[in-house]
Amino acid sequence: MEVTQNAYSEVFDFLNKQLIDGKTWLVHHSTDMINSISDLHCFSKASDARQFEHDNTSHFDRYCTKRIKTFLRTLKSTHMNSQNLEFLQTNLKYFGFGDKLNDDLKKNIEAQKAEFQLKIEIPHFNNKMDYTLHFKKSNTSDMYFFNRYDAGLKNGKHENDKAHSFYVNKGSGITAKEAFNLLEGRSVYKDLVSKEGEKYSAWVKLDFENTDKKGNHLLKQFSEKYGFDLGKTLSNYPIKELQDPEQKKQLISSLNKGNVQQVSMNPESKEGKFYIEAIPQFKNINVYDSKMHLLKRQSLQNQNSGKSLSTSQDTLKKPMQKKDLDEQPAKQKQTRKRKLSV
Repeated sequence: MEVTQNAYSEVFDFLNKQLIDGKTWLVHHSTDMINSISDLHCFSKASDARQFEHDNTSHFDRYCTKRIKTFLRTLKSTHMNSQNLEFLQTNLKYFGFGDKLNDDLKKNIEAQKAEFQLKIEIPHFNNKMDYTLHFKKSNTSDMYFFNRYDAGLKNGKHENDKAHSFYVNKGSGITAKEAFNLLEGRSVYKDLVSKEGEKYSAWVKLDFENTDKKGNHLLKQFSEKYGFDLGKTLSNYPIKELQDPEQKKQLISSLNKGNVQQVSMNPESKEGKFYIEAIPQFKNINVYDSKMHLLKRQSLQNQNSGKSLSTSQDTLKKPMQKKDLDEQPAKQKQTRKRKLSV
C-alpha cells in the first residue's frame, strides 16, 4: 500500500474522521496507488467490509480489508520514513556526495537497521578521497540521522595518506570538498556554534601534529578577532577578477571553501595564470605560478607608492633613451664620489 505525497494529508484527515463517526474497518485496492479518499471504503462492521472485499475482488482486481487504526499507523510510519529519506538525500547533495548513494540509503532505511554505513570514492586531480558515511536510527522513533563521515586522502604513497572524522550537526558541517581541502592542509571559513550555543564564524585548519583521544586531528581556529580580512588582503594584489563585483564575490566564496583558485594579474603576465589560496594563520595568501611553484608575494603585490605592478614592469621593459645614455657617465661619477667620500 502506498499513498501519494499529495494525497497524504487528505487521506489522514479522512480516516481520522471515519474513526470519530464510528467506522473502524477499511477496504482498499491491494495493488493500486491511493491517490484520493475515493479509493477508500470504510465500514463499521468487519463482516460488511469483508463482504465488500469479496464482491469486488476478481482476476483483475484484488482488494484487502484492514483496521483503520492499523492502516493509519502504517501510513504515518511510511510517510515519516519517506520524509526522512528525502531529507537525508537532500543532505547528501548539500555535503557534495550527489545522488549515487540514494538507492543504498533507501534499502538500508527500509530494512530498519539500527545503524549502517555507506561508502563512496571521489577522485580529486591526481589524488582520491575515500568517504564512509555513518547513519543511526533514533532510539525513540523510526527516524534516521546522518551523524558523521570518515574521510581519507590517498596521495599515492601510504606514508602521505591522511584521515579525519567530520561530524554533522543538524544537517550542516564540513562538505566533502572542504574535507579534501582541509586534509590537503588548507583552511576553510565556516559558520560555527560555541558550547554555549552562540553562533560565530571562523577559519578552521587541521592540526596534523596533535590529535585527540580518538586519534582525530585537533582543529585550529582563527576567528574575526584574529584579524585576518580576506577581502582586504586580496586588494594588495593586482588581481583582475577583483575589478568585477560578481567575480570578486565568487573568488572570495571559493577561497572561503579552502579551494586553490585560478586568477589573472594586471597586466597579463607572460607566466599566464596564477593560483592563490588563503593562509589565515599568517594573515595572507599564497601565490603560485602555472606549475604550482610558490612565488614571492612582494614581487606581485601592488606598490606602496600607489603604482601598480604594470607601472613597475613598464619601467623595467622601457628601452633606454639617448638622453639617458648621455647622462649615465655623469651619474656614475657622482655615485663613485659619494662612495669615496664615505
